[in-house]
Amino acid sequence: MRRLIVPSSLLLLAASLCVLAMLSPAGAAGSVPHIICPQQRSAVVPCCPVPVNRTNEAATRPHIVPCCPQPGTSCCPATTCCTQTGTVCCATPCTSGGLTIAASPDPSTAGQKVVISGGLTSAPAVAGATVVLWRELAGQSSFRQLAQTTTDSAGQYKFTLKRGAVNADQEWYVTANSLQSPTLHQQVRAIVGLAGLRSIVAGQAMVLRGHVTPSHAGQVVLIEQRKGGQWTVIARPRLGHGSNYGVMHRFTRSGTVALRTVLPADARNDRSGSSILTVTVKP
Repeated sequence: MRRLIVPSSLLLLAASLCVLAMLSPAGAAGSVPHIICPQQRSAVVPCCPVPVNRTNEAATRPHIVPCCPQPGTSCCPATTCCTQTGTVCCATPCTSGGLTIAASPDPSTAGQKVVISGGLTSAPAVAGATVVLWRELAGQSSFRQLAQTTTDSAGQYKFTLKRGAVNADQEWYVTANSLQSPTLHQQVRAIVGLAGLRSIVAGQAMVLRGHVTPSHAGQVVLIEQRKGGQWTVIARPRLGHGSNYGVMHRFTRSGTVALRTVLPADARNDRSGSSILTVTVKP
């Protein structure tokens, strides 16, 4: 394999640009830089090649590029990683170990408190490291910084998202010490309501109604009845502007009827169901 021979003048120029970028207003900004590996630029030698540890999901999103620990044809040794400062790629020391992430509960219910936690797996433990939480909501095409914290004496971190903050499916990852965690997909079930009379005479019309949170206005929900151990759809009402629904129904036979409402899975929420409504149908 051919070795990449880089003129010393180019290396000197790249180092100068790196220093200037860190001193510039862009480099002094308070935002946390993405960990990236830029494409070849004229007169600037890239710090590292395309990372070998990119996941298939991250490969479709160039803004989610993990640290590059492998030198390959890089101008940097294996102990350095690439970060973006302004518009110039600069080499920074890599931290050994990994960065973990988990969500609890997962899946969760809309509006429920969610805890994102994990830690740096390096030894010894790294305390006081800044950990940044990134989030991409359903329907969005990029991650945005949501919050940041620091690791404790055991190298662990925790983000507590209060009630009402997580209402739809989303993805998370964290960055710390030039490391990036795996991307975590958080599934969220919607809150589906179902209300109606508990007792009715056979043949009498009754109203089945409910509400879905978060709003899924315009979508169809399924009202199902349990028959012989299976659930059968008996109505398909459409949610109105307020994410409410209502439908008239008649039960022709007497007995005990079990009903539920289901919101099919979509890009925002996992398949979600209401609690079971039991109706006594009198002769």
